[in-house]
Amino acid sequence: MNAYVAYMRPRTFGPTFVFPLTGYALSPGRPTEPLWVARDLGLMFLVYSVLLWGGTNAYNSSHDRDVGPVNLLPDPPPIPPHLASFGLTAKALACVLSFALFGIRAAALACVAAMLSVLYSRRRSGPNRRGKDIPGVDIAINALGCGLGSVLFGFVVSGEPLTPFVAVVGLAFSVAIFGGVPTSQIFQRPEAGGGDHDENYTSRLGPARTLRVGAMLLVVHAVVLSMATTEAEWSWSGATRTLVGTWLLLVMAGAIHSWRWSRTPLVAPYRKMLRQMSLMMTSQLAWTVAAFSATTVGVD
Repeated sequence: MNAYVAYMRPRTFGPTFVFPLTGYALSPGRPTEPLWVARDLGLMFLVYSVLLWGGTNAYNSSHDRDVGPVNLLPDPPPIPPHLASFGLTAKALACVLSFALFGIRAAALACVAAMLSVLYSRRRSGPNRRGKDIPGVDIAINALGCGLGSVLFGFVVSGEPLTPFVAVVGLAFSVAIFGGVPTSQIFQRPEAGGGDHDENYTSRLGPARTLRVGAMLLVVHAVVLSMATTEAEWSWSGATRTLVGTWLLLVMAGAIHSWRWSRTPLVAPYRKMLRQMSLMMTSQLAWTVAAFSATTVGVD
């Protein structure tokens, strides 16, 4: 059982929980009572991070047959039998619980994410390649799922109707993720000492160009989200302004780091990937905390 849990990559559960947490922070329908907020967050963590995200990781590794380092699992154990079925079961349970706990919209988003992850990972015979092996499609699936899809999922947990602002925020984070996620492909490439010989976005562009494009996309993310945040109907305070400023500084630090990394893309790529991801996740967390403090919530 330890191998099954390892391939869910538990070290990713906490950082990736920021994705739906951003949407939840924007909802004016979230409860004001701390115990009810804790309940929502605990259930959302179980459904999204453990079952949906963890199941997706396990299913992906079952088709990749991972033997070398993967994200936050530098030394994967031997692939256990039935790992694909284990991953599918976890994702199916996430869909069922999403409906039971959060309603039809959350369940629909979870099911779409589960199906996209199958499209992304499943190897099949014939001319139809899996999404992970189509350069550009591989990153687009990740960006839409972790950005727009996750923000919408967190928002609908409270039952509120969707707004254009939430969609813009989700798309802005999709742009950031499209810029940053390809860094996780660099250390897995054969030229960097990894064992991934499949064609993907990074192999098509090359590591250096991938990092420069990523830096520019982070700048686009900063511009779009800055404009949206400025127009938001928030209750601005000194703490909120400080947090938004921190978000912007971290995003720009990520852009600079990506551009500088492009000069020597194959030098210490795993360590630099962890640094890049840390900058991105911390920046999103800062913006999310700002949204929590600035969004006016209703009465229980």
